[in-house]
Amino acid sequence: MSGEDRLVEVSGDGYPVGLRDLEDPPPIHVLGQLTPSPGVAVVGTRRCTRYGIDLAESFGHVVARSGWTTVSGLARGIDAAAHRGALRSEGHAVAVLGCGTDVCYPRENRPIYDRILDTGGAIVSEYPQGTPPARWRFPARNRLIAAMSAAVVVIEASRTGGALITARLAAELGREVFAVPGDVDREASEGCNRLLRDGAHPVLGAEDLVEELALILGPPPGTRVVRSIPDGGVDIEELAQLWNISISEVLVKVGTLELAGRARRRGGRVYPV
Repeated sequence: MSGEDRLVEVSGDGYPVGLRDLEDPPPIHVLGQLTPSPGVAVVGTRRCTRYGIDLAESFGHVVARSGWTTVSGLARGIDAAAHRGALRSEGHAVAVLGCGTDVCYPRENRPIYDRILDTGGAIVSEYPQGTPPARWRFPARNRLIAAMSAAVVVIEASRTGGALITARLAAELGREVFAVPGDVDREASEGCNRLLRDGAHPVLGAEDLVEELALILGPPPGTRVVRSIPDGGVDIEELAQLWNISISEVLVKVGTLELAGRARRRGGRVYPV
């Protein structure tokens, strides 16, 4: 199937619900497939640190693995890392472009672009095919990222970066905004620290993010795949072996099960509810 065969201009019931909150909802071109699962935007600066890249991959992975959609802009740095994390979990990823859906920008992210489509995700733009990237189109693109997401997570951002535009627009649309705190003297952390000062929710890691999102979006759809907890309770380490996942992943899943009222922790053991 060619890219042109998969390209549609969505309207009516197929139009992304969140975009209806915009003052002037634009025509939307979609290459691939959108789903009704809530979107969580993971965004940040192109000039990120290794720490930021690792966090972005972790956040993109846990969002998609939990059953939500990871939304970002396919830019260098944090955006690309968030997409890679989502694809690693084989979850649903959406890339929102500031050019036509058939134009992969930057070119170096072509493997991510192709993989998003191959795994059932979507490439989204308000611009017709063939539209080249232009500097002024990217701030406009950011309003789509904000509107298509139930929450926006900013990992690293400078004082004037595009991620802060996305966060501001998200707040104006009533979306929840999260930010990762960082060193006060690091340029890549200045934007996030300012967001926190102005009321954004601090997020301290992947487990923390899932728990915070579950309070907003409800229990992650992905929790339905978790195997049962033995009636007599079980140690965290034993549960990791039982489910064949890492201890950190067990803590994420148990945390969301607690929020859903399906499990409780006492001491180092987990009990079913």
